[in-house]
Amino acid sequence: MNKGKTNILVVDDEIGYRRVLKNALTEREFTVKTADSGENALEELKNQEFPIIIADMKLPGGIDGLELLQKVKEKYNTSVLIMTAYGGIETAVEAMKRGAFNYITKPFSLDEIILNVDRMIAQHNIIEENKYLHSELKKAFGLKTIIGTSREIQKVMDMISRVAFSTATVLITGESGTGKELVARAIHFTGNRKHKKFVVINCATLSENLLESELFGHKKGAFTGAIQSKKGLFEEADEGTLFMDEIGDIPTAVQAKILRVLQEGEFIPLGDTLARHVDVRIIAATNQNLLKQIKEKDFREDLYYRLNVISIKMPPLRDRKEDIPLLTKYFIEKYNKRENKQIIGISPEVEEEFYQYHWPGNIRELENAIERAITLTNEPIIPLPVISPFVKKEGENNTFWEELFSHPYKEARKKALDNFNIKYVMNVLNKNSGNVTNAAKEIEIERQYLQRILKKYHIKSRQSA
Repeated sequence: MNKGKTNILVVDDEIGYRRVLKNALTEREFTVKTADSGENALEELKNQEFPIIIADMKLPGGIDGLELLQKVKEKYNTSVLIMTAYGGIETAVEAMKRGAFNYITKPFSLDEIILNVDRMIAQHNIIEENKYLHSELKKAFGLKTIIGTSREIQKVMDMISRVAFSTATVLITGESGTGKELVARAIHFTGNRKHKKFVVINCATLSENLLESELFGHKKGAFTGAIQSKKGLFEEADEGTLFMDEIGDIPTAVQAKILRVLQEGEFIPLGDTLARHVDVRIIAATNQNLLKQIKEKDFREDLYYRLNVISIKMPPLRDRKEDIPLLTKYFIEKYNKRENKQIIGISPEVEEEFYQYHWPGNIRELENAIERAITLTNEPIIPLPVISPFVKKEGENNTFWEELFSHPYKEARKKALDNFNIKYVMNVLNKNSGNVTNAAKEIEIERQYLQRILKKYHIKSRQSA
């Protein structure tokens, strides 16, 4: 939080003190409002956030400084500096016990006020940062939680490592459920902005007016229902990262304003006339074909090239099936903890089902299937009858071949061969109860060659489990 973005509320019934404090703090680029009573101060707090309040202990009306302090600390994340005459020091000490940041006696020096305000800002920043980091620790982020050893996912992880410390805008493309937000988090928390905020917005869930208000903020009275000023997400993410999911769904009118932020680093909140400057790294994601949208005039070409400085394409799960065992293990451990279960793994029949399935919903669909299965079973191994209702195969073969034919010949041949190898080997292993020696004999290949296939596709046999 810098000075220009810190709102301070001065509460004193003496107009002289209010004027002196407002002028002194405004000169130092703070945004200052005043109130002449506890009641009026609470009304101001309803309309706007104030990280800092400077309040006199003796106030007219039914709410004195001590009661104002109590009400503020109950409801708001605000630091309160108490002003008191010499005779009120005992009460001021009581205010400290109730959560006041500090107290100063009247008459005071302006240097003393500024020193306390700077300390309050520093404390507020630390508290906010700790709250933010604590909440983020509950989420999955970083390279360690991108699960997989496939060539496709290793390419993604390599790209994350290369762009994390850059300031370049990143565009992540891929089908729904492939983990685009996880990659965005990994970029942020690996790079030099990791101690600043990572702010997320799903652009597809909001109307044009709401989206504009969320991104850029608004002044009180900017539109019907704007009962107080609101900070936008661009400002919220200042010095950090703003992840804009489903960027392809943004209306063209809002696209122009986003382009201005990318080009100039500034924006104007709704209802305001003054531009605000921010230093934000933008990471965008979409499951749509933006080039097609540009041809159809639904997406600005200049915005596309501003967003697509660095491009990362997330592979669908059907192209990285060798990662399924690792992902399955991760999700079982995750939902074991949540449901207080002790499930060990999945049956060989479930494993084969997972390899054969096309996964149109990608990793999200796999996670949902595991979550539901763990909720519904008390067996140590998840059996096929529990999983089958969540793995639908209608139209899978057609979808697989249609997708395969869209690749160049060599790439398509490799994908088809990989799919054949996985299905064939899983089938023969299941027939032989996971015995590699017997399976190799049945299909008339060397045991060592079968072992190499198992290792390549991360398929576990009974002997290696």
